Amino acid sequence: MRRLSLTEQDDRIPSWFRMWTKTAAVCVEVTLLCLLIGGCIEDRRADKAYQQGDYSKTANELRYLAEHGDVRAQYDLGVLYDTGEGVPQDNHEAMSWYQRAAEQGEARAQYNLGLMYANGQGVPQDYAEAYYWITLAAAQGNVHAVEAREYYAEKMTPAQKARAKELLDLHARRAAVPGYCQFCLNK
Repeated sequence: MRRLSLTEQDDRIPSWFRMWTKTAAVCVEVTLLCLLIGGCIEDRRADKAYQQGDYSKTANELRYLAEHGDVRAQYDLGVLYDTGEGVPQDNHEAMSWYQRAAEQGEARAQYNLGLMYANGQGVPQDYAEAYYWITLAAAQGNVHAVEAREYYAEKMTPAQKARAKELLDLHARRAAVPGYCQFCLNK
């Protein structure tokens, strides 16, 4: 049995089917482009509102992006709740947004989350958890985290240091598992 060349195969495919598949491919590309541009437009709107001092509008623009997984928006929304700009100051809400961004590898969120644990801001004070998050931020080159890590290490008891080491060891073991993404959620 002889194989058909590409042109011969193309001749055997009905023209309506070829047109439909091309149209479907273009629709998928346009949809993806719109989603990407839409996110960028929302991001620019949030930046513009923030620069104009309209923090309430900034929070609204960021919320959409943050709820759809945008790491920067999650961090920025955490900052707004942390400082009370445009939204009521709420340590628990700030912690929640920092946590989401930190788990996806946002170093600034990891640092701020560590500080919240260290200061007992919205949670019971926990130097081990603080050290863990601050160390992750420091590993990414956050200079403030490097200094803070040393500062909090001096305040920790031997039991807190042991617990922090356990957290970091667990993180390292997970990171060594094939297919593990250290900054992906729920892994």
